[in-house]
Amino acid sequence: MSESAPSPRPDSRLSERLKKRLFLYASGALLVLALGVGLSVVATLFDQLKQAEEAGLSHIAETRGLAVGEWCRRALDLSRQVTSRTRIREELAAYNAGRRSLEDLAAFTRPKLEDAMNLSDEVIGLTRLDAAGRPVASVGVAVPADTARSMAEPSDDARFSQPVLLGNRPCLIIAAPILSRTGRRVGADLVVIDISRLLEIIKRGRNLRGAGTVCLGYHAGRAVRLFPDDAGGVPEPTPSQAEALRRALGGNGGILAAGDEVTAYTPLTGADWGLTVSVNERELYNPLRLRLIQLGLYSLLIYAVCVIGLWRLLRPLTGRLLLHTSELESEVDAKTAILKSELDARLKAECALHEAHQQLEDRVRERTRELAEANEELQRIHHRLEGEHEQRKLLSRDLINLLEEDRREVARELHDHTGQLLTTLRLDLQAALESLASADGCCKGQLESAADKITLVQRDIKSISKGLRPDTLEYLGLAQAIEALLDEYRASTDLDIHFFHKGVPRRFDGQKELALYRITQEALTNTVKYAGARQVHLSLINRDGRLGLTLEDDGRGFDRAAVAATANASGSLGLTLMKERMVQLEGTFHIESAPGRGTQILAELDIGSKNDA
Repeated sequence: MSESAPSPRPDSRLSERLKKRLFLYASGALLVLALGVGLSVVATLFDQLKQAEEAGLSHIAETRGLAVGEWCRRALDLSRQVTSRTRIREELAAYNAGRRSLEDLAAFTRPKLEDAMNLSDEVIGLTRLDAAGRPVASVGVAVPADTARSMAEPSDDARFSQPVLLGNRPCLIIAAPILSRTGRRVGADLVVIDISRLLEIIKRGRNLRGAGTVCLGYHAGRAVRLFPDDAGGVPEPTPSQAEALRRALGGNGGILAAGDEVTAYTPLTGADWGLTVSVNERELYNPLRLRLIQLGLYSLLIYAVCVIGLWRLLRPLTGRLLLHTSELESEVDAKTAILKSELDARLKAECALHEAHQQLEDRVRERTRELAEANEELQRIHHRLEGEHEQRKLLSRDLINLLEEDRREVARELHDHTGQLLTTLRLDLQAALESLASADGCCKGQLESAADKITLVQRDIKSISKGLRPDTLEYLGLAQAIEALLDEYRASTDLDIHFFHKGVPRRFDGQKELALYRITQEALTNTVKYAGARQVHLSLINRDGRLGLTLEDDGRGFDRAAVAATANASGSLGLTLMKERMVQLEGTFHIESAPGRGTQILAELDIGSKNDA
């Protein structure tokens, strides 16, 4: 009985699978890394090389443009040399002035023109025009009449014509003005230039980049035309060449990529021409693509070497990894158990935290509800206090109005009733004195004393009546009423009173006039009774509709808190009434005082700006 072949061990199969997987993962990672780096490098490098090729193409166009510009400058210098001869200018000026005949001028001019043609092989014809643009002499290739008429237009500088074919030769005609010494134009020379050398310059620029071409173009009306070739034919520009020439003729330079053609264009100095260099897109960029392909092949070769090295490196590492697999599994199981226990503990902590959070939210909601109820209660208290405050204001106003009304009634009673009785009594006493004049006068002294006392009583009653209701306030206004009040205090006390007023209207709101008058009266009374002051400064100033009353004395001053407590205990209402009067009229009242520093009272209210001054 034959023995069966031993089956491969599980460890070897696991080793092979692990080796393949590690190899595939590492190879894939290297491939992704190589592709990412390669694509970024290739894209950046291709853009840079593309810009370098386009810059080289622009440099070729600018170099060809400089060569063509140098040819134009030399051709213009040739034309100016012909017209710069003094003798020719003088003869032409004499002809224009009628002092020289056409035959004499032509005979004189032709040898000069033939001599001028010998300056350069490129000059193949010369035609001289007078100031009116008529030909007077011509040598070499003649200029067509229509071209001569178009070139005879007045100009202060030499200018080129469009390319023309004269005798199957491509030519350019330069119109060079002839100027007198004073700068006046006396004629022009039409110089016929063979442009074979110019075409040779353009031809040398061809085939710069494979099948690249150089084109020289100009405006022919709204169209763009190219210079003729050596055979005299005029090629048609491609659409991209035509667009590039339009941009160049507009004074711009740059690169135009359209279709499979890349064109560099540049304007020319010295002539209204444009130059383009066109190259096939494939021929321009194919060398770049070949270099990039080579770079890609090198990268693939390096990648293959790395993969082979990786395979050789993984073979010994696989066995070592398998030795530690069981250890790793047991360690992973232990770590997993620890993590599960930690996860359970964390879940329990999260549950406890959620419950605490929920309890906190419940407490916050309860507290918020209590605060809302307290706020509602405070709002109700606030509204009630506001109502009580308004009622207090109304009550204070009614009390002040009642006080003023009582003062008016008392003043009226004293003036109308008691004053009349005293006046009648005084008159009766005077009559009695007169009737006793012839008697022995035993009672005369007593009657005279009674009459004097009645006079004093009348004066005091009049003063009390004026204090209760000043008539000067009704007839003269606030400033004059205060001035009269101060005169009484000056007369009855030793106070040095200074009064200044500015901008006070003669009349304004009666309640406000009376309030300021009463505050002044009460303040002066307090100063006389309690301050022991020597000087009083009083000011009444209107500032933009705000009337301010200020009273300052140099008396002994007082402690405001102590005075307020004494006033509350004794029932004195002087300062309180001052402040209430301002509150009722929406004004401000402020008092400053300290022992030994005098007293300052400030009352201010709005009287508006439309009162009579």
